[in-house]
Amino acid sequence: MREPLTWSFAIGRWDGIAIRIHLLFALFTVGMVARGLAGGYAAAAFLMQALLFASVLLHEFGHCYAGRRVGGDATEILLWPLGGLANVQVPFTPRAHLWTTLGGPAVNLAICLLTASFLLITGWLPPLSPTWDWAFLPSLVRWQTGEMHFLHDPLTFVHGRSWFSATFGAPAVALFLARLFYVNWMLFWFNILLVGFPLDGGRILQCALWPHFGYDKATRTAVYCGWIVALLLTLYVMVTFEGSTGADKLMLFFLALFIYQACRQEMLTLEMGVAAEGFGWRMAESEYSLEERAEEPRKKKPGLIQRWLQWRAERRRRREEQQRLEEERRLDQILEKVNLQGLHSLTEEERRFLNRVSAKYRNRHSSS
Repeated sequence: MREPLTWSFAIGRWDGIAIRIHLLFALFTVGMVARGLAGGYAAAAFLMQALLFASVLLHEFGHCYAGRRVGGDATEILLWPLGGLANVQVPFTPRAHLWTTLGGPAVNLAICLLTASFLLITGWLPPLSPTWDWAFLPSLVRWQTGEMHFLHDPLTFVHGRSWFSATFGAPAVALFLARLFYVNWMLFWFNILLVGFPLDGGRILQCALWPHFGYDKATRTAVYCGWIVALLLTLYVMVTFEGSTGADKLMLFFLALFIYQACRQEMLTLEMGVAAEGFGWRMAESEYSLEERAEEPRKKKPGLIQRWLQWRAERRRRREEQQRLEEERRLDQILEKVNLQGLHSLTEEERRFLNRVSAKYRNRHSSS
């Protein structure tokens, strides 16, 4: 029987990237929709969960494709309640890590700019406030007049119109775009403003300091910032926790625990003198597997999270071994083709593969 934290299922594959959903993410979605049903806004809750799923998935694809653009590769995305985890391997350089990090928030910002443009064209201001009521009485402001309009009320009538006409009439398009903008707006600032490892803001800080102070000091700074972020999130939850908003605050508390644990493992990796070559998920797995080996002499039984991460590290190792064998087989075929027909006979895809594999081996030898 596998550990509960390892329960996930595949929903498809896109451009060689497997997409998996963690069981907790599915349960979280069901719980949020059920909460909306109890509060009278089930349809809006379902729509927001769908938009959140799509936006987080596109965010992770942004990391994956940015990693490929700098000579890396991406194989898998896992969606879970605290966001997404992308399995991306990139060259061990500040530039490669920076562009891979920026790829995720850049996708959210692009969606914000696109939806905001459509809203402005149709006469509405996008909802910039983090306290915007997306569920019960969502309102938008006409930018020409500054008047506020409530677009729909799921329980009563709005300006003499029924719920159906207010929802499926012309304002429904503006309301959908406003909700899509709001989700990506919050994701963008959430990832940028929380400057601490392992969030995107912390990785950007790490990449900015890396060329000036070295990988070790830059990463330690990002880890210390991550611990500060975790502490501030915990204090915020303790101060603002109330019955009506308790579920939302609990998610922030679990996020604080995740940040603390990820920073702890990253610091352990640095103390052991090992520099991670991956990005995102792969980096975290390598760190946790190192912790398991470090704690073996003390005969300390690993906890549930450690056993899950150990299982994932072993799974990643097997997957990388299989990928290495497949790359070697493909490389032999390409080299044989070059030997028989010349370099000009290679297709564009074969040239990209040859360059990517060559760069991977060069980086591996230079860091060893």
